[in-house]
Amino acid sequence: MTPSDGAVSDADVAAGLARWLTVTRGLADVSITGLERPVAGYSSETIFADAHWTADGAAHLGRLVVRMAPRGPGTFADYDLRPQWQAQMAASRVGVPVADPVLEPDTHWMGAPFILMSRIEGHVIGPLAHLDPWLSSLSTAERARVHDGLLTTLAAVHRADPDGAPDVPRRHNGDELDYWEEYLSWSTHGHPVAALVAALHWCRRHRPADEPAGALLWGDVRFENTVLDDGLRPRVVLDWDMTTVGAPEHDLAWFTNLDFTQHALFGERADGFPDRRATVARFEELSGRVVLDLGWYETLAMIRSAAIMTRISILRQDAGKSPMLPIEDNPVLDLLGGMLT
Repeated sequence: MTPSDGAVSDADVAAGLARWLTVTRGLADVSITGLERPVAGYSSETIFADAHWTADGAAHLGRLVVRMAPRGPGTFADYDLRPQWQAQMAASRVGVPVADPVLEPDTHWMGAPFILMSRIEGHVIGPLAHLDPWLSSLSTAERARVHDGLLTTLAAVHRADPDGAPDVPRRHNGDELDYWEEYLSWSTHGHPVAALVAALHWCRRHRPADEPAGALLWGDVRFENTVLDDGLRPRVVLDWDMTTVGAPEHDLAWFTNLDFTQHALFGERADGFPDRRATVARFEELSGRVVLDLGWYETLAMIRSAAIMTRISILRQDAGKSPMLPIEDNPVLDLLGGMLT
């Protein structure tokens, strides 16, 4: 589905969700309150809602999350909920915790397809882990457990059966390079950032000769896309917008490249988090296989993340806001240039 320029109003969401819960779940006296849109919604529209109903003479409350296409132009050209729903279902079958998502493809309810999930409470680490107050309150050993929990979860995702998610895009590395070449042009209205174009050409020239068998990929592997319980275990894995089937190294590289970028820009890493070598060794232990050509995958991950940041900056400019970073000259592109050796 291509994101619509028309917003789904809070009133439409409340009325549609109440009808959906009444008709498809058989709930009585349903009302929806507390609607909140907590994020900008460039890659998806996320809406929090409280559902109230009565059963057996008692009042009940359900805290829910609705995900649907962005209200306007978004991070990606196409937005299809079915692949990310299928990916979560496939991952759940190997023990990956998900938020019990339900896919509703019918536009009758809210004017657009949506995924409905339970709102899972817990600890969410911010985008800069070394500055997160909750993480900083933990001991060094506890922070190491948090890091290991994410790697353990990632290895579990890769054990899922891709055939259980047939609509998730299958992309070999050649397809991946083609996809991001098209993205660089589309995302910038036909004016791709020269440094990213050059870096992608470098990736084509240095593409590894051997490629691992494709696995189900989470896509956006970050601490802030998990909710942790008090025992420091992931309660739920979120944000499957970028899920594909491809080399597992893509997921690991996304994670290690993010750590590299933050450490290079801020000079700090959360005490207790292992360095790259130890992270890779632990992932190899958990996955039971040797990681191949990670440097190449990290370079491509840097291109992908920079391309997405560029797209968001352009969307902000188009909306009359300040960009996240300068588009043509920013420190991330400088880091990328240093990787092309």
